[in-house]
Amino acid sequence: VSLIDVAEVREGWKTDIFNKLSDHVEKAKKAGDGVDPALDEARCFSIIHGNNGHETLDLMAETENERDVWTAGLKHLIETFRSLHQDRQYDLWLRSKFAAADKDNNGALNIDEVVKLLYQLNLKLENKHVKKLFNDANTNSVKRDGRQVLDAYEFTSFYHSLLKMPMVENLFNKYGDEKSGTMSLQQLQELSRIEQGTELTKEEAVALIQDGELSNARNNNNLTLDGFYHLLLSDTFNVYNSVHQNTVHQDMTQPLAHYYISSSHNTYLTGHQLAGESSVEGYISALKKGCRLVELDVWDGEDGKPIIYHGHTLTSKITLADVLNDAIKRYAFYSSKYPVLLSVENHLTIPQQKIMVKQFEEILGDSLLTAPVDDNLSILPSPQDLLEKIIIKAKKPQGTEIEDDDEPDDEQDTIDYIDADDGGNVSKEKPHKPLAPELARVVNVCEGKKFASFASSFTSDKCVHFPSLRENKAEDLFEKSPGDFIKFTQRQISKIYPHGTRTASSNLKPYPLWSVGAQVVTLNMQTEDKPTFYNEAMFRSNGNCGYVLKPEILRGLQPYDPTCLSSSTSKVLRVTVLSGQHLPSSEKKGDVVDPYIQVKVRGHPHDKQKQRTKTIKNNGFNPVWDETLELRIKVAPLALVYFSVRDESALARDAVLALACIPFSSLQQGYRHVHLTDITGKFLAPSALFVKIAISDS
Repeated sequence: VSLIDVAEVREGWKTDIFNKLSDHVEKAKKAGDGVDPALDEARCFSIIHGNNGHETLDLMAETENERDVWTAGLKHLIETFRSLHQDRQYDLWLRSKFAAADKDNNGALNIDEVVKLLYQLNLKLENKHVKKLFNDANTNSVKRDGRQVLDAYEFTSFYHSLLKMPMVENLFNKYGDEKSGTMSLQQLQELSRIEQGTELTKEEAVALIQDGELSNARNNNNLTLDGFYHLLLSDTFNVYNSVHQNTVHQDMTQPLAHYYISSSHNTYLTGHQLAGESSVEGYISALKKGCRLVELDVWDGEDGKPIIYHGHTLTSKITLADVLNDAIKRYAFYSSKYPVLLSVENHLTIPQQKIMVKQFEEILGDSLLTAPVDDNLSILPSPQDLLEKIIIKAKKPQGTEIEDDDEPDDEQDTIDYIDADDGGNVSKEKPHKPLAPELARVVNVCEGKKFASFASSFTSDKCVHFPSLRENKAEDLFEKSPGDFIKFTQRQISKIYPHGTRTASSNLKPYPLWSVGAQVVTLNMQTEDKPTFYNEAMFRSNGNCGYVLKPEILRGLQPYDPTCLSSSTSKVLRVTVLSGQHLPSSEKKGDVVDPYIQVKVRGHPHDKQKQRTKTIKNNGFNPVWDETLELRIKVAPLALVYFSVRDESALARDAVLALACIPFSSLQQGYRHVHLTDITGKFLAPSALFVKIAISDS
């Protein structure tokens, strides 16, 4: 397991495999059977790794002390690596490439090894050009086995000579002192004001120089060209506003209904809806990603205790107690202190409903919101009001029985869809199911209620009523009554969930429903696709706290009309794609790539603009485009700007090599770097695009 792929180190029995071991030990003890002393939780630990954080390496040490030494050491290594500045990580990456290319382990590279390394780095150059750069860097003229070689220092110089960009040097020389080859504190402030549209204080400029400059020039608060390159790759010059990404900067005192809420569908599943594995890791992964709503699909367990699985399917089963103990209790506020909503799909009999309520109360303790709702409550509490609280979203007993809402009906549709001979849905009436009175103790500000119509909601619903809508129902309402949809979501929260026919765990696109204010669009987080990519980009815009304040056009007394757009919401976005660096290679082609950049807008259904650059042949290492793309955005406050790096192919569909997505409201103007990821959101450092962003009124 590579250190870079490790997500977490856990002590004790805190994974699915160890939970099964715990059950085995517990049953053995109850039966009076002997238990191997080696099965000691104090000696066990787990390494959580993989792209999705679902893979575990479960280990047992000889002693508890040995376990503690291992876990402390691993945690220190992981934290040290994560805390490295981007340029330091970049240096480590470069060293690793040098070491891998040094096939004979002599600490130097000959020209053949350099050519092979360049090919691996996605660059095909003429031999005479490589030879010239090689000779320029070969200042020591050292020979190994009778051949000229570059040592690590010379290779670094050779490498940086390849990456030099004329537009960066021109920008540096425009504001810096060409004679001394440095840029002063005041010159950096001038560049920031004119080119970036940002006023830097003296203290901020000093901090940037001290962080970016590696030479002695930093002692006089000066930047060299190399330091300027480092600075351009820093958070300050990120196209995605680093303050938006790293801090909760929005007003968190407005009603819950005024926020988009990061939400997971069938959180327990790690794969297919009908035959996948149910796992506590699904909850842990979702909560660590910042999800604030997770689903508990609870059914009667054979031993009298509630279990979680996708009912009437072949998915495996896990206990509610394990989910509450190992995931919710431990990780609810791991990445965010703002409230977590547990959306309960209740299929339990009365006795096990009572056990469920007892488990909520005993395991979650003071974190569980139990305060009753004032009958006169007219607006929902805010995320700030509910800090570090866990809220149960479920049906509340009004008597002895209650109607199902849309969501359990959808599950029946799923089964009928699969069993029906013609592949269609079969309508079945489901009986009303009784609810335990004890549920009233734990259901308060998020009370499940069947949706009838907008008109009915406006006249009879309370603000705490929280309906669930299947995606096709929500889309129908969106098409027919978008204005009412916005009005409805100003006061109440609605949950939109995928149609039951999405048995392979595909996802609906969240942004059309966001455009009418839908707060909770639940996604299968285990599926790495465009909808989850857009979702991750959106929720990074408020410190990844799981809540994003909806734009004023959805919250105000006079919200925008989604059917009649005005110039007040429109903007012109100009993206000058200057260059790229270290673009990934194509797995399909197995050759040096021919990259081009596509920029598109998503958000309101009328915003589907798309532009692309020309193609650069045989260069994914340092391609230069210097090409401006113009996109006219109709509803800018709702827009997401999506960058994709593609490899042009005459024989197959153009492969997507790398991605980035930024909410329009988080775009920074001026000269910026777009740091690229794969579809899972994993950063592909040092892959990046160098761009210039300009925004104007339409």
